[in-house]
Amino acid sequence: MKPWDIHAACEFSGRRTTLTRLPSTSTSLVFALLPSGESQLVVMGPRTRASYFPHKDIPLTVNAQFHAGWAGMLTGFPVNELTDRVVPLSDLWGADGTRLHDELTSDPRNATDRMEKALAAKMSDNPAGLLVREATRWLDRERLPETARRLNISERHLRTLFTGAVGVSPKRYVQVNRVRSVLSRAGARKGAQLAAESGYYDQSHMTAEFRATMGVPLSTYLKGDLPATSAC
Repeated sequence: MKPWDIHAACEFSGRRTTLTRLPSTSTSLVFALLPSGESQLVVMGPRTRASYFPHKDIPLTVNAQFHAGWAGMLTGFPVNELTDRVVPLSDLWGADGTRLHDELTSDPRNATDRMEKALAAKMSDNPAGLLVREATRWLDRERLPETARRLNISERHLRTLFTGAVGVSPKRYVQVNRVRSVLSRAGARKGAQLAAESGYYDQSHMTAEFRATMGVPLSTYLKGDLPATSAC
């Protein structure tokens, strides 16, 4: 099984909108053809807070999202140094990154296949990544000490290993996932029920964490009253 999920998309909008980039615990390799005819091949690290940008039409994006624990191997760079950053692949892979960017730009119709082959060439054994991947299965349901005991390692070692491999601490990993859970449930649930089903102690806990992560209260976000945009 490949430790990434890859998809291609075209983004067009008939009206001016705000693009929300949600917080995420994942790291991705992204190739984008821009309206100007230029292109970018970048690594997007984990995002601890939402950001907002003016929407623009993108003729093509190819996004390879790495499974938890694999970004360090595939990028060749400590993931915790990529957190909240967007870095050209050439800065991480050197000449290999520049070559792949040139190949994708010259033949974007085969961008997905070329990206898959380039990532496959970086693959090797990754026992630490497998352990971290297993930890992510439990951290949303139980506390860190319980997960560490389940995996038969110390809590301190798991925290260090996890932060280095995922780019965020186990605590921040859970916080980001809770906020994303709120966003996925907000249309059908409200108040205390929404908080409980998303893993919060109570509604005030949810309210504070959502605002800190998304930049506005939940009610404001759902009305579309978003923070000011910044350059992408």
